[in-house]
Amino acid sequence: MDDTEARKESCLNARTTKQESCLPRLMALALAFFGLLFGAVENAAAVDDAFAPLKQKLVADGFAKNQVSALYPPGFTPLYKTVSQTLRLRESKLNYDQFLQPSTVAEARRFLHRNESILLRAEEMYGVNRCVIVAILLVETHFGSYTGTTPTLAILSTFALMDQKSSRDRVWNLMSPQDRKNWDRAEFDRRLTQRADWAYDELYALLGLTDWQPKKIAALKGSVMGAIGWPQFLPSSLARWGTDGNRDGRIDLFDPEDAIFSVANYLRVHGWDEARTESEKEDVIYTYNHSRPYVGAILGVAREMGECSGSRSLSEGK
Repeated sequence: MDDTEARKESCLNARTTKQESCLPRLMALALAFFGLLFGAVENAAAVDDAFAPLKQKLVADGFAKNQVSALYPPGFTPLYKTVSQTLRLRESKLNYDQFLQPSTVAEARRFLHRNESILLRAEEMYGVNRCVIVAILLVETHFGSYTGTTPTLAILSTFALMDQKSSRDRVWNLMSPQDRKNWDRAEFDRRLTQRADWAYDELYALLGLTDWQPKKIAALKGSVMGAIGWPQFLPSSLARWGTDGNRDGRIDLFDPEDAIFSVANYLRVHGWDEARTESEKEDVIYTYNHSRPYVGAILGVAREMGECSGSRSLSEGK
């Protein structure tokens, strides 16, 4: 028995003449217990209310209050740790040479052969080299084999909180000492504040795409930056360039046919059909992912496939 329990027992068993001196101690213990209890409840409420500024903004921008509340039920917590990890990503350091390995290029050829009729139809409709479409789907998600496991609603919502200093402080404190050393705090704040604006626009686009089924929205998963499906489109890209390739009345970027047509549509809109030189075609692909190593990998895989000689040239216009 610890000292506290001993004192309690002593008080309870004391004679009546001593009870008056025990009561203050018993009351203090009771108050301490209830203080801890209500403190825990208050802390839980604070966590649940982390999205309050975002919810207010969504309602102010036209979404119904009950719909917004359904998206953020109690226990829906920010992904601060994931946000901190995104600050370590360096696109230029990714190993794009892996996609030029003979075995990987062979996979791309097999995908091309299995989906040749679909790819030819997309190429004819949009004027985009079918091997480039295949290369993008290979590099982005290995033909849908890894589309991401991060909840899209949660990560975009958390990024959208980064206009709040308290949220940025949470992310900063989750970073390792070395990562904090690599970042100037002012630059860190500037970057995350910019991402907050970007993320809110993507969140707004995401909510505009759905039929307001909270469970369906919450179940959607993708990359740590909110990209979804085989082609890793952000919600705003899906809204603008997503295409119903299989003509079933809906756009599903986890469906290969819709993914193929969506990539083709994106490249056409961004100038593929008008691009005449190698440099111009590189610039079109660069709009898809702002990384020159990425661009080199896409065109390299497309050439190594050697299956699209009758297609739109990779180095010339039509």
